[in-house]
Amino acid sequence: MKLQFLILALIVWTTTPMGAQNNETVKEVVTVKRVVVNNGSKVIVTEEKALTTESGTVVVQGNLVENQNMTEQIVVKTDSTAQVKQAYQDSINQAQVLALKEQRALELKASIEAQKAKAEAQKRALEAQYKARMKALIDQKKMLERKPDN
Repeated sequence: MKLQFLILALIVWTTTPMGAQNNETVKEVVTVKRVVVNNGSKVIVTEEKALTTESGTVVVQGNLVENQNMTEQIVVKTDSTAQVKQAYQDSINQAQVLALKEQRALELKASIEAQKAKAEAQKRALEAQYKARMKALIDQKKMLERKPDN
């Protein structure tokens, strides 16, 4: 029994440092990009997933010298996939655009009518002013043509 326990302790003692040494480095970067294309009432949503993996191995000299210079051999692998592609009609947006166009058309029509009324009022005022000047001119002409009473 003691021998079995001693062998088990010896196996654990010798294999534990081997498992603890990790000479590999792995760095993974995942980037998810979402692109929304709005073409009027048609909306297209795509998601792209890019995975960049940097895996490296730490290389040191094979001797027992402490504080050795290490070098790392890095392999970069990039993988890009399109995850989701959705296309749908945006009917709410389309209705809002139509309502906005109708409102602007009504505002434009009201503005045109107001401008026409203003122009008509100015025209009437100018005609009245012209008539008043002509009447004053005719009255002045009559006054000048009249012979003095002697």
